[in-house]
Amino acid sequence: MFFVLSKALFFLLTPINWIIGLFLYSFFGSHEVRTKRAFKWGVFLLILLTNPFLSNMALKSWEVPPVPISNLEGTYDIAIVLGGFSDVLEKPRDRLHLSEGADRLTNAIELYKTGKVSKILVTSGSAEVVGEKISEGKITGEFLAKIGIPEEDFIIEPSSRNTHENAIYTAKILKEQYPDARCLLITSAFHFRRASRTFKKAGVEFTAFPTDIQSDNFKPTPGRFILPNDSSLVVWKMLIKEWVGLFAYRVLGYA
Repeated sequence: MFFVLSKALFFLLTPINWIIGLFLYSFFGSHEVRTKRAFKWGVFLLILLTNPFLSNMALKSWEVPPVPISNLEGTYDIAIVLGGFSDVLEKPRDRLHLSEGADRLTNAIELYKTGKVSKILVTSGSAEVVGEKISEGKITGEFLAKIGIPEEDFIIEPSSRNTHENAIYTAKILKEQYPDARCLLITSAFHFRRASRTFKKAGVEFTAFPTDIQSDNFKPTPGRFILPNDSSLVVWKMLIKEWVGLFAYRVLGYA
């Protein structure tokens, strides 16, 4: 039930939906004062939330800084890779289609190939509420075998649907099969705060390895201050999801 409710909540918290809702009310509402106010708020939010400088600064302050590979001491037994790095519904289905979070997987493979980790554990099922449910973990396992990684060197957790289940199911695997494993936790930098708290709550000990840095180190030129960018709406959607998600997890005792 929580999984379904969380999907509905995140839809309602998507910034572009607020803006569209305000404009629709301003055009079709019957109360003149309220419709004018709604239009003004719609314009204000549109300007504010499409400003690339503001969205980048917010993202940069939230992302956990990356860790240089040279800072990793010795060899880790397992790299725990959280899903969300591919589009399993993309066709043709005869290959792995990497998406924005691809660094989660590619960095883990690089660490494996260079001897920094001995095994890769991918924890990811399907996040779809309705329609076809394809396990990202299973698809990734097939991919890892295709590129020559021995089956004994990767572990697939194919059932988790969210970060909480990632942590719970991974903790169970580690406790039963690898109780003394030295682990790296790999996920996107914007997601790391929620993920790290959740895995710690589940009893998993790890070294942090954030990936997929999405904020920029750009100079605040006049154009970046003034010109709107629709990608900023995506950034705010992502951040709001993480903020609300972390709050909800703490209330529920997941993090």
